[in-house]
Amino acid sequence: MRRFIVGITLATSAWVCAGIYLILAAQAFGKAAAHGNASLLGEGAYLLFLGVMSWAVLLFLGSLFGIKLPRLTRKKNR
Repeated sequence: MRRFIVGITLATSAWVCAGIYLILAAQAFGKAAAHGNASLLGEGAYLLFLGVMSWAVLLFLGSLFGIKLPRLTRKKNR
């Protein structure tokens, strides 16, 4: 039971963290478009990359505790 709670907590925090980084990246992209500032595009891309990486790492850690990975990240048996 303890393993399940740790796994589900990690998986939930992965989705929350990804959502926060997605919102921050969207704000940076919107500010770059509104102000015409190209440096904010790099910041938005960095935030998007950081969000995807933290999402993947936290989901991987959750999978070590028995939580299934989403279909997007599962390996296909061919």
